[in-house]
Amino acid sequence: MARFPKPAEGSWTEHYPELGTGLVSYADSIAPEFFELEREAIFKRAWLHVGRVEQLPRNGSYFTREIAVARTSVVIVRDGDEIRAFHNICRHRGNKLVWQDFPREETSGTARQFTCKYHGWRYGLDGACAFVQQEGEFFDLDKADYGLVPVHCEVWAGFIFVNLDRESKQPLRAFLGPMITAIEDFPFDQLTARYGFRAEVPANWKVFMDALQEQYHAPIVHRSQRPESFDAHAAGFEAPHYQIDGPHRMFNSPGIRPWELPEDQIKASEQLLRGGLFGPWDPPDFYEATQIAGMRPGGHERGGVALFEIWTSFGIQLWECGW
Repeated sequence: MARFPKPAEGSWTEHYPELGTGLVSYADSIAPEFFELEREAIFKRAWLHVGRVEQLPRNGSYFTREIAVARTSVVIVRDGDEIRAFHNICRHRGNKLVWQDFPREETSGTARQFTCKYHGWRYGLDGACAFVQQEGEFFDLDKADYGLVPVHCEVWAGFIFVNLDRESKQPLRAFLGPMITAIEDFPFDQLTARYGFRAEVPANWKVFMDALQEQYHAPIVHRSQRPESFDAHAAGFEAPHYQIDGPHRMFNSPGIRPWELPEDQIKASEQLLRGGLFGPWDPPDFYEATQIAGMRPGGHERGGVALFEIWTSFGIQLWECGW
């Protein structure tokens, strides 16, 4: 018996008829030539999430991002009240500009200007070429013509996005759409704890993204991550709400209150971090203020702290946030 009500059509798949119910071809997930088309048509034209404003706390703060799928590197920097982004390339010989010990690794720090490690050309926080070593040895050189190449950069709710298209066709807010911008008043900037990890998954980006949203795998794959005495999900997984809006999709996962379970049923990792998939055990001070109508899609209140995962069809995870 279903734990959550289904839409009138009978299933969430049928609720979105454009999805269809037939077999799905996976040709687009194994063909190298198809991926090359995606590289140009999607990843080099969509808004990509690269970080948070808290990573740039003061003037001159910067960090770099290696965007392998687009074969490029960008540097994001705070220039006064403005967040700027540039291709991380020196305009002289095309060498990588900002790096520390290893050129292919991301880095961060604070600087008054960026200096190329090859010939010493310098660039201001606004990207302008500020200094050329032995400038008099060049013929007809105008430094104004050799500033860093800018990358479209916009900030939404403290999240920093870049767009690698030379002429961005769509403002960031229009790209995100109402499903995402509807929650921009959530006090993301008041979150004080951050945990993260990075993994390279040897799979096509669409396969990886779909696997993280179908959740059909959860009772099997993740069974080893919880104590044997915990069998609440042994019967399978259901999500109370799914939503599709243009290139974006979201599902609402039912939550539990791990801190209320017997000790032998709590994951060791959650005991250590006092938090997990469904949020922190100790809700922040603003938690009650966020429990307003519409904050949980579908209107479901099951569980203690719900998890929202908002994704784009471009395979870029925007955030996971415990509420």
